Amino acid sequence: MVASGLALGFLTGGFPYGAREISQVALIIATTFALTEISFTGISLRAELLWFLLPLSMNYVVLGIPILAFASLTAERAIHDGWVLMAAVPPAIAVVPITAYIRGNTRRTLISLALLYLFGLLVVPALTFAFTRETVPLLGLVVQTVLLVGVPIAASRPLRRWPKIHAHRPTAVSFSFLFLVFAVSGSARGTLLSRPDLILTVSALAIVRTFGLGLAVFLLARRIHLSRDDQIAATAFASFKNLGLAIVLAFSVFGPEATLPSIVSLVFEIAWLATLPILLRSSPATQPSPGDRPVS
Repeated sequence: MVASGLALGFLTGGFPYGAREISQVALIIATTFALTEISFTGISLRAELLWFLLPLSMNYVVLGIPILAFASLTAERAIHDGWVLMAAVPPAIAVVPITAYIRGNTRRTLISLALLYLFGLLVVPALTFAFTRETVPLLGLVVQTVLLVGVPIAASRPLRRWPKIHAHRPTAVSFSFLFLVFAVSGSARGTLLSRPDLILTVSALAIVRTFGLGLAVFLLARRIHLSRDDQIAATAFASFKNLGLAIVLAFSVFGPEATLPSIVSLVFEIAWLATLPILLRSSPATQPSPGDRPVS
């Protein structure tokens, strides 16, 4: 769906009107359906705090600091601010199905992701405001964060109780991303086609950000003999950002050009998404404890 949206956006120029609003609605729908996989009930911050530090540090330190370094190396203001937004957003919800697929500690992954999304309501505007190069409309950024993160969190709670949600969730998320990428890539088509040098530079950094950093974390986790669950968590949370959120926030706050780091990175994240289960399945298996069973 992402590939189709990119191709159609390049060919047609996207929606002639309302691309920003359409991308926002598409992301709200995608995030709402995706968050139905996460339960916020029964979370004990005190009980989970020690393990939560691993996903938190992977997402905002191990992954976030290199992305901010990419921003500092970028001369174009809009591209710089696009990297900053990428560093600020929480992880992609894809870490949950990856963990479940390779039989990792799904329960702790769910809890950590839930906490990171609640955390993101404060971190996204604060980190963006601190590191962007131009005057940020702080109130607008806060409103956008609440709209694109807070509203889906609230809307996903009653939707979780729908008996057929598991069957319809993949379709809803996929088609929403089709419309989102189509709208944004169409609006950014002029920059994408007129600046091949910029696309090559961003692509090189995106490869380092996904394959380079992700593989380095995976190899280091194995080298220092972390448990299999910790290897999975470290690699997944150091690999994936919610690029849909970064794209729409960049589009809404800074304009189409600021979406380029996240649009390009999204392509490489999908390729890394296909590679990661092969790597993680090769790590030594451990017997899960009763508390590590996946949470529905």
